[in-house]
Amino acid sequence: MRGRYCPLNPMEISPFDASLPGVQVLQIWIRQKLPLRVVVVGQESIEGRLIWQDPVFQAIELVGASRPELIIRRQISVFRSFG
Repeated sequence: MRGRYCPLNPMEISPFDASLPGVQVLQIWIRQKLPLRVVVVGQESIEGRLIWQDPVFQAIELVGASRPELIIRRQISVFRSFG
């Protein structure tokens, strides 16, 4: 019998713990409107500013874009602030 394989569901909601230091730092960066570089797994870096986050997505406002880009939290490997 084959082993079962359950791929991770990127839309699966995990608990959002606002007391975690990483979440708190990102909230500060949102309030300060700091420009960021975000490294997304399998893609090039994205530059903009984080405008909100929830348990599944983070919204990045790209320079010159009229709408934010939604990135699945599990796909982000690095956040760097320029501020």
